Amino acid sequence: MQVGAGLLGALAVAASAAGWWLLGGFALAALLAACAQWTVPEPEGRTGRLLAGLPTVSALSRVVLFASVFAAYSVPAYRPLAAAGFVVLVAVADAAGIHLGGYWRRWIAGLLIVAALAFVALCVAIEPAARPEPPGSPGWSGLLLAAAVGLPAFAGLDRRRLAAGTVLALAVAAAALYQAGPVRLGLSPTSLRDVLAAADAQALEPVLGVVVVLATAPAALLAFTAAREAVRPANRVRGALVAGLAAALAAAVLTPLGAVLLAAGLAVAEALAAAVATGRPTGRAVATGVLAVALLAGLVFAW
Repeated sequence: MQVGAGLLGALAVAASAAGWWLLGGFALAALLAACAQWTVPEPEGRTGRLLAGLPTVSALSRVVLFASVFAAYSVPAYRPLAAAGFVVLVAVADAAGIHLGGYWRRWIAGLLIVAALAFVALCVAIEPAARPEPPGSPGWSGLLLAAAVGLPAFAGLDRRRLAAGTVLALAVAAAALYQAGPVRLGLSPTSLRDVLAAADAQALEPVLGVVVVLATAPAALLAFTAAREAVRPANRVRGALVAGLAAALAAAVLTPLGAVLLAAGLAVAEALAAAVATGRPTGRAVATGVLAVALLAGLVFAW
């Protein structure tokens, strides 16, 4: 769910920055997510508490990203209002004690996997229209930016979900690039809708709408619950109110690109904090720190 929602948000930005090199960027993002899993001990002291707050803020930024994706695909004419309303509904669901058990997670994940495989099959089966490669097309120089914006899709996943999600994300991204090309794919935040148009499959747009809801709503609820528990674990309603107000305001104000960059920046900062918080120069901590600094540089200097 998180991989699908993150991919929906990041694909256009990554394609416009790196073209086909976005595949390497997404693989690099998955590598950083894997390294960060083994680099975080329990933080201590004032610095430790400050670093421990980054995962909370990062989780809320993913809620904002998923809300922006939902609004851009489902209600583009009223995107700010729809994004804020999405966050409010997620906050209400969390305050009411609604959560996704393992049974429902498996069902939703299974449906999204089927949808991803069907999308790949559609893109591969239909011959893409001939298109000349325009001068100044995106290339390898945008690889680090593509990795940074792809990181929110993979951050925090366990090894099994990370491995499966990486394979599916690379397959979907490659299929979309094959069918629409990097230039067209990077033109709009609703890039997968453009892919369906390129494949002359606009009739499947309602199905895409269902996929967007299945990916964004559960992923947002899981991220919001994690953030709320960290903000005020003893009081569900008050914690949901605090987290919900902050996320709803950000969702209403930020553009789709702004939401992607915010989530990317905080995800990279979280990984860097994981390396710093270890206090020991282990191989994994060093790898995490080096990768995080590289992605942060790509995020900053790309603009």
